[in-house]
Amino acid sequence: MTVIDVEIKVMSPIHLASGQADVNVDAEVIHEACGLPYFPAKRFKGLLYESALEVAEMGERCGESLIDRDTLEKLFHHVSDSDMQLVVSDFYIAKADEHEKMVRALEVLEKKYAGLLTAEDVLEEYTSVRYQTKLEDGVAADTSLHNMRVVDAENLVFYGTMELWGEASEEVLSVIALAAKNMSRAGAKRNRGFGRISCSVRVAGGENGDAIVKSALKGAGK
Repeated sequence: MTVIDVEIKVMSPIHLASGQADVNVDAEVIHEACGLPYFPAKRFKGLLYESALEVAEMGERCGESLIDRDTLEKLFHHVSDSDMQLVVSDFYIAKADEHEKMVRALEVLEKKYAGLLTAEDVLEEYTSVRYQTKLEDGVAADTSLHNMRVVDAENLVFYGTMELWGEASEEVLSVIALAAKNMSRAGAKRNRGFGRISCSVRVAGGENGDAIVKSALKGAGK
């Protein structure tokens, strides 16, 4: 098993939907019980796969094999005879040890000072609510006002890991590194400037993603 460290830097306000809403917010962001926002593993893995497909297609259009399709499908377990698996964990706003301490501290404080500090208070420290409305002939349409909570971007990084089960060949690591490097958007309203991200990876005790990407491009003749 090979551990791959991942950092997701948020470069513009991002809406990672929880599917929840209340009387104050039409679209809530996903967050922990203590109020800290996080980046769900399943959503990240889906974005990573989409990004890898995009890289594969870009290479094919240029007559280059940047990502082998068979390797890609096996890595994401989309075929029955795969001998590898990529296991992704949720991503948090601090590295594992620090995050655990933050959660424990917040749980104690929220319990001890229940009337003064709530999970909603914590969430509001990292987020803001954005409003939008539909215009008809330059006038706001009736009942069109909508809001959503976004995680604010300033200095925010999500940290986490992936576990690669199976052979960590150069080809497989290239798929992961190229896909991560290409990933640039996440969440809702991406075409409105929301959800800009950059993603970096590093094999624990080994190369960082940029070095792997450089090697992959060199091998493709770039």
